[in-house]
Amino acid sequence: MCVVEYIDREFRSRLVCVSMSSQIRYTYTGQPALKEMFSCSDVACDHHGRILLTDLDNHAVHLLREDGHFLQYVLTEQSPLWGPQCLGLHGDTLWVGCEEGVVRVYKYSDEKC
Repeated sequence: MCVVEYIDREFRSRLVCVSMSSQIRYTYTGQPALKEMFSCSDVACDHHGRILLTDLDNHAVHLLREDGHFLQYVLTEQSPLWGPQCLGLHGDTLWVGCEEGVVRVYKYSDEKC
């Protein structure tokens, strides 16, 4: 199970993944080269077990392997993506809810990741 945990009042966050026996498998706090602090608010998994998570302040969606290692940015502010707060994935459709009530819809191909 993966959950988003807020670290402090400035909304810094991390992804915490735990095993079936309630042991922490890993935590993810973003990439070292991020422009802004890592601020995740939602997480989803594709059918290969890879993890997608929003990054509000860096205007990106991160893609991780099931063991928590960073693979790539699926979307960035160049996509254009601004302030992603929530996401949903069904089949090859990725919905990303952004600031100001904007929902962007993308084709997601997990075979190319």
